[in-house]
Amino acid sequence: MDTSIYLKAAEGCSAVAFDVFDTLIVRPFVRPDDLFDFMERTEGKEGFAKARVSAERQARRQIRQEINIDEIYSVLGPGYSDLKEKEIACELDLCRADSDALALYDSLKEKGFNIILVSDMYLPRKVIEGILQKCGFSGYSKFYLSNELDLNKASGSVYDLILKENGPAVLMIGDNRGSDVSNAAAHGLRAERWVPLRERYFASHPKEKGYCSKRGDASLIAGIDMLRWQALGEGEYWYDTAGRFGGPMVYSFANFIRRNRAGYGRVLFVSRDGYVPMLAYREMGGEDGAYIHCSRMLSTVLGGNNLTDRDSALTIVRYLEGKGLEGASGIKDFDSARRFIEEHSDTVYEMCRDAADSYSRYARGIVGRGKVLMADTTTMRYSSQRFLADAAGAEIDGCYFAVTSQDGPAHVQFIDRSKQHLTWSYVNLAEFFFSSSEPPLADVTVEGPVFFSDPSEHERYREEIQPALEKGQLDYVRFAKDILGDYVFDPKALDSWLDVLISNEKGNDPRRLSGMGWGVDKGHKDYRPLLFRWSQLPFALKQTVAGIFKK
Repeated sequence: MDTSIYLKAAEGCSAVAFDVFDTLIVRPFVRPDDLFDFMERTEGKEGFAKARVSAERQARRQIRQEINIDEIYSVLGPGYSDLKEKEIACELDLCRADSDALALYDSLKEKGFNIILVSDMYLPRKVIEGILQKCGFSGYSKFYLSNELDLNKASGSVYDLILKENGPAVLMIGDNRGSDVSNAAAHGLRAERWVPLRERYFASHPKEKGYCSKRGDASLIAGIDMLRWQALGEGEYWYDTAGRFGGPMVYSFANFIRRNRAGYGRVLFVSRDGYVPMLAYREMGGEDGAYIHCSRMLSTVLGGNNLTDRDSALTIVRYLEGKGLEGASGIKDFDSARRFIEEHSDTVYEMCRDAADSYSRYARGIVGRGKVLMADTTTMRYSSQRFLADAAGAEIDGCYFAVTSQDGPAHVQFIDRSKQHLTWSYVNLAEFFFSSSEPPLADVTVEGPVFFSDPSEHERYREEIQPALEKGQLDYVRFAKDILGDYVFDPKALDSWLDVLISNEKGNDPRRLSGMGWGVDKGHKDYRPLLFRWSQLPFALKQTVAGIFKK
């Protein structure tokens, strides 16, 4: 941000006065009172946000205009009285410096200007000074606080005192056009409006502004994105996209796993799209996490050979073709695959049993003993959970980012999509962002995983960009952890945040999400658009109907 206008305006002044909140200090919210919504959710105090706003208005009418936080809570209902210290703690924890304002502040201080602060605020001086110190603002000579002086910027009354004590010429810098600029100028100060961070952010993020019209976690998700944007700027496409949109999902999922961790010997992350959640889980302090290779194809081939499922027969033949089964090559359709298996049943089932025994030895070595929590991104049929429990001989409960059916073994889910429709883009985006750089899994032996040697062009490109996807998400996890700790965003707010991404992805650019293909079959032969396109509606409906009958 170019701050030369403020440096020029300060020339010849005896002092420079700064507003504090929304000028020097920003919160990770779009609106200041969104803090109260955040507290209502984190503290489980239903109705607090509305009551807190109402109490402040009531206190200003009944007590005095420039109230303090004690006076606000004196008129707040008794069910919320214990939240005063929590509110103060949240302000201390969540507030951050507007780094452009800090740079201007330091520049003026280095030039020898007398720096003073002025704030119409109900928080105690000690709290605000603690926030300022944490954010790097020091060396100011005076701090004019409305709830101590009973003078304010809103009426202009504090400016007479400021000019008297710091004149003859004082520059006022603040974000409010009325109290910081017009009122200051009317009382004889020079005044320049500070363009607040959220205004600068929305100037280049118009769809995010529309997203923030929603209450709840939408304000917080956009607020963190705003702070991240200021800290990092516009980065490389894949790093930035994964950080902004995959980051909030994997951060929340990692914390969701940790909240459900108690009572389990270890957490098992399933390849490939359990990989980034595992890294995020560790970043958040999670322990006893292991990575195991499994896939829908292996679950189908080694987990029961159910030939009533048309897809299973072809999957089995393709798998055994890779293991050298004579006559398996060239079979391309389900009916031919089923006939082949029936004609060669002894050989097919013997090869499947041998492979299943080999996988079981591999799985037992990783899963170990005791009750296990298995983390995976999305499921409809819970096939990996069932298969791993049988293969490892272990009690395994599922922990999913999303489920598209509730008809499964013991599990918890972060998002329930079982009653949602057309979730194509949401499901694919989570799996895309969360996946490792590994090619599709061809097999697993006692020695470990075997990958397809000839992955598709979509897979080769995804492997190329995966390091940027991983780094973008993990950098977001660290950034959000520093501000919010182990918070979990509301799933609906995350889906709406993905809508912002999807709305920006027009066209069919193969180097962007808009043109990415994603494997939809077990053998990774059939690639469809990663983001839903109406041309895929017949296929999506067919998959949904097939899923219903396979439950």
